[in-house]
Amino acid sequence: MLQVVILICSTSLSPADCQTDTALDVIVGPQASNAMMCGLQGQAYVARTAIVGRSPNEYIKIRCSPPKAVKAAQRQSL
Repeated sequence: MLQVVILICSTSLSPADCQTDTALDVIVGPQASNAMMCGLQGQAYVARTAIVGRSPNEYIKIRCSPPKAVKAAQRQSL
């Protein structure tokens, strides 16, 4: 099982440097059964929301992480 994580990052960050601790915003999406479904569900989640086009200085990165890792990262950011 994987968790969809959508990172909104500044264009001043390279995609490799766009991580949960460097992102402008982190959105936890739905869970998916495998990596392919995680990518597809992440794209569908972004398409259904107003995330796209917030600012020309931002881009979106979709990550697929184990749910336990996502919960641990959320606790650290509090």
